[in-house]
Amino acid sequence: TATPTPTPTPTPTPTPAPVITTQPRSVTVNLGQTAKFTVVATGAPPLSYQWRKNGTAIAGATRSSYVTPATTATDNGSVFCVVVSNSGGSVTSNNAILTVRLPPVITVQPASTTVNVGQTATFSVTASGSGLSYQWRKNAINISGAIRPNYTTPPTTVGDNGSLFSVVVSNSAGSTTSQDAVLTVK
Repeated sequence: TATPTPTPTPTPTPTPAPVITTQPRSVTVNLGQTAKFTVVATGAPPLSYQWRKNGTAIAGATRSSYVTPATTATDNGSVFCVVVSNSGGSVTSNNAILTVRLPPVITVQPASTTVNVGQTATFSVTASGSGLSYQWRKNAINISGAIRPNYTTPPTTVGDNGSLFSVVVSNSAGSTTSQDAVLTVK
């Protein structure tokens, strides 16, 4: 009699590693806002997620989306990615960059100045930030057309003596107002 041939045990099919179908996108927010990063992945469940910031795992960031705490200036340029894993292995997403728009910072305030009646006076400000716009004010009232980093008055009169000049510097992240500069007219 012939001995039956044993049936081979099927080789288990290995579980493939996850596949990322939608990569996280870079995000731009204003200072103090939160940023949200999202990934979409497919693969044999369960999928696990671990978000990283500048290469370091973020404690508790283990979902398909991650929302940052309120951003600070030091978060600008941070790199976020996520590692998606299952029993078949893991895959790391592309990097997403966080851009934090910062409001302007006045680095040189306008200075008080003294002129003789009939002379002009020039005030200037220096500010850091991107996309800056300027609006000069006299005694807290906007001066029409005074939208540059410096402002030159028309010829002064005795009535201009003691006037206060300031400038509001703005960008998409906010605005800041300079200190008042006093115009003395002799």
